[in-house]
Amino acid sequence: MLVMIFQNISRGLASWKRVRVILDSSPELADGEQNGETAVRGSIEFKDVSFAYPDGQTVLEHIDLKVNPGETLALMGETGCGKTTLVSLIPRFYDVTGGAVLVDGVNVREYRQTALRGKIAMALQKSELFSASVQENISWGDPKAGEEGIKSAAAVAQADSFISRMSDGYHTIVAERGMSLSGGQKQRVSIARAVLKNAEILIFDDSTSALDLKTEENLYAALRKASPHSTKIIIAQRIASARQADKIAVLENGHIAACGPHEELLASCPTYQAIYQSQIGEEDDKYE
Repeated sequence: MLVMIFQNISRGLASWKRVRVILDSSPELADGEQNGETAVRGSIEFKDVSFAYPDGQTVLEHIDLKVNPGETLALMGETGCGKTTLVSLIPRFYDVTGGAVLVDGVNVREYRQTALRGKIAMALQKSELFSASVQENISWGDPKAGEEGIKSAAAVAQADSFISRMSDGYHTIVAERGMSLSGGQKQRVSIARAVLKNAEILIFDDSTSALDLKTEENLYAALRKASPHSTKIIIAQRIASARQADKIAVLENGHIAACGPHEELLASCPTYQAIYQSQIGEEDDKYE
């Protein structure tokens, strides 16, 4: 018994030393003083932005891009070209290694992180749902929202119809990680959560990949009507998801190969033309 007690004490002391190192460490991302009050709402600008991970891998180089309030920007490019990394710099999940990211004309380093992220709502390709009711999962976007607000957000996300058919409607319990829902249903609940927040900036990171084209088209049409003043950034793999955006930025090897409306890129950008040609047989006919 004494030997076991000694072993437990030794392990506990070693663990406590490691925990103290973590508790005493300072966050790499230090808060600024900006409280989020700005004259402009929904503006995003990348000024000569470069980014490399701590292992030295350079992901983005010399990105210059501006999105005006209320505009919709689509990001396209091959897997691993830096699309998700680029949008992750907006809520300051990482700090740039060169240049600056501006939200509403203010460098993101100058914001308090809670104030900056309060301006932004995100829906990811992999939806994070909890073992709670559908209503509770959606209300994470705005805990103060009432039932009508939650249903309105679900309607925009094209989720109201399938939620209403569930055994207990919005009070139906979702299994851990959303295992009781299909991929498309999980994504729509996640989008409803983002819509409910009513943020200045909406970021959809390939969050409609499991939806059919008609549902996706209806979703973006409802979103334009419900949030006309919100700036929207859409990471997409499908031409049909991006072609209605105000402008499309094509990323290639960490650089912006081209940026402009669908028709302009179709006439001038070889990378975009290649994506279009690879999808035209399976998607464009359906979209038309």
